[in-house]
Parts: sequence; structure tokens; C-alpha cells
Amino acid sequence: MKKFRQCIYTVLLILTCFIASPMIFKQIWNSSKDVAPASSKKPPVIDIHNKNSDSDKDKDKNKNEDEDENSDATENTSDETTVPPTEEVTTEPPPTEPAFVESDASYFDDALFIGDSRTVGLNEYGTLKNADYFCSVGLASYKIENEYINGYSIYDMLSSKQYGKIYIMLGINECGNDFKYTMDSFTNMMSIIEEYQPDAIIYIMSNLHVTAIRQAQGDSVTNENINNINEAQATFADNEKIFHIDVNEIFDDSDGNLMAECSNDGVHVLAKYYETWCEWLCLNTVPVETDGEITTEADTEIFSETETETEFYSDENTDEYNYDENNYDENNLYY
Repeated sequence: MKKFRQCIYTVLLILTCFIASPMIFKQIWNSSKDVAPASSKKPPVIDIHNKNSDSDKDKDKNKNEDEDENSDATENTSDETTVPPTEEVTTEPPPTEPAFVESDASYFDDALFIGDSRTVGLNEYGTLKNADYFCSVGLASYKIENEYINGYSIYDMLSSKQYGKIYIMLGINECGNDFKYTMDSFTNMMSIIEEYQPDAIIYIMSNLHVTAIRQAQGDSVTNENINNINEAQATFADNEKIFHIDVNEIFDDSDGNLMAECSNDGVHVLAKYYETWCEWLCLNTVPVETDGEITTEADTEIFSETETETEFYSDENTDEYNYDENNYDENNLYY
């Protein structure tokens, strides 16, 4: 009985396996079909030497596109005309033209005149006797430090008192000298004057021209050389403390030469014209402050009839003055 049961179980087991095995095999087959494609798919290869991910590649692509656009824009702008930025040039304004006014003779109470033989004539034949003079025949800026006039040096004069105005006319005796040396000497003289008289108004007077006949003598005393010196000296003027004045405007002819009728020797004006010169100086002054008030015009007549009739205005004295043999230099020039 027991064996019979075992046989029955065995037969059932066999039948069960026979019936279930196709189903199990089919299930296993279907499962293997689903898994096989998945297992056959290769994973993505990652290049460890390439640090850019896909997003980085996208960024690089966008960057390259932006660079292409910028390069196109640069090329377009390079085709256009490039206008350089304009630089603002700063230049110092030229000195304001001085407003000269008329003053009476008292304006020169505190004035000092420095010059050569023309200033000597101004001292002897002019009407401004109230001014001081440091002048001599042949004086030049390169000589001035070693010059003694009436026992006084230029340092003595400049330190003797405070001058309100200083008038300078030097240069004609230096026409034949080296131009740079001449201007260096003039610069040195100006420095001395400004050091000793810092509060003085300085007038640089243009050297008088010579006549056309005088120029024809063929030496260095020509109006061209005189003009070169005058123009260089005029650059010292700042129209604040230093002024440039040119008396040639009243003595020149239409060609810029000293009028022949104004001179006997072609270099110096006749005695009577020094009065005219002094009148012109009074008409060309800058206002000065006096006791809180600024003088702007003359209060009295500049010259009296008595003064103009004195003996030193005669042409005879002028001729003698201009042609004294003792006053000629080695070049037969009277300075």
C-alpha cells in the first residue's frame, strides 16, 4: 500500500512537471528576451581627459557664437572712420593790454631812468628833472654791474631808496654783439633790478631807431638789429609789473626809420625833441595807488612856457652835444 502511494505521488509529480515545464520554459524564454537587449546596451564612454560635460559644450558653443558675433561687430566698426578724441589744448592767455593813462610830471618823483646816451640826452634836455638818472654814453647791459656814474654803482642807486617806477633803454650799443649774450646780460640786469626793487613798476623802453642815412654806413647799427633787440626785450613785459613802451611811434617815418629832420647825427634826436619825448612819457603811464587812491589822469599842465624857453632846448646845444669829438668811440659812433 505504501509503495502504491509512492508510485501515485511519483506519477503525479511527473505529470505536474510535464504539464508545468512548458509554461516555466516559456516564462524563462520571455524573461531572457527582455533582459538580453538591456544587457547588450553599452554604457556611455566618459573621456577623463575631456573636462567639459555636455552642458559645458553647450556653453562653449554659445561662447563661440558670441565671439563670432563680436568679431563681426568689430569688423564692421573697423570699416567705419575712427575719429580720435580731441584733446583740449590749454594755452596761457596773452597778457592783457595795459590801459595807459595821462599823468603829470609828479608821477616821476620816484622814478629812476637807466640808459645810454639817449637817456643822457633825456636827462640834460628833457623836462623830467624830478627823476633820478643812472646813464652814461656807451652804457650797455653787460657793462652795468661795473659802471660807476658820479661815484655811484647801479647797486648804490637801487639800494638808496624805494623807487616807484624804473625806466630802462639799453641795447643800441650791443647791436654788434652776440644776440644770446646780449639777452643774457639784459636778463641778468632785470633780475638785479627786481631783486633790489621788487615793488617798482618797470618800463622797458624800445631803443630809438636810426635814420635811413645812418643805416647806410654799413655797420651793425641797423634798424633790423635794433628791432630784434626791442622785440626780445618786449617779451619781459607781463603788463602787471613790467611794461613795454615804444616811443618810436612819434619819431619814425613811414618806413620805420628815425625821421631825418629829428636828428643831425642819425642816432640822437635834437634837443627840442626830448621835451616831446617827455610829454609822450607822461601820456603813457599806468595808474598807481597813492594813499588808497589810484591816479588816472594828470591834474596839472605837464610843461610850462618858462621851461620850454630855457637855453638847453636850442639846436646849437644839440649840435655841440651830438658832435663833440670826445664823445665818439673807436668805431666813430657817438653813443
